[in-house]
Amino acid sequence: MKTNIINLVFLAFITTGFASEGLLFNLKNFNNTELVQITKDASTTEALKSRFEAIQSAFKTQQHLFSTKHISESKYLRQLKKLRKKELKLFKAVKRHEFGSDEMTDYNFWHQGVLKFPTQIEQKLLQYTSRP
Repeated sequence: MKTNIINLVFLAFITTGFASEGLLFNLKNFNNTELVQITKDASTTEALKSRFEAIQSAFKTQQHLFSTKHISESKYLRQLKKLRKKELKLFKAVKRHEFGSDEMTDYNFWHQGVLKFPTQIEQKLLQYTSRP
């Protein structure tokens, strides 16, 4: 059993080059066949930016649905609040993230841009809460 774990760890190190592909590996060197999926790290610089872009895309979709009267104002606000929670969770992850010396552009994108100023979602929510 201990040998199986060591072999599994060794194989994991060897296959990290394929991890970004999200490939499935069928490990047959063991008594039982084990299926292992290696997934991309959610805290990489690229993953953080992808999450941000997905949130912004969802915001634009909700804006469009609301402006074309496909959803009500109350549903629009509920969706904005959900997106804002996702944004705040993402911002916590960004603040914890350690940017490499070759990632200064990404660091500036977050710390001199996105985190420094209110996002469109935050601005819309503030606009609705400050209405009489």
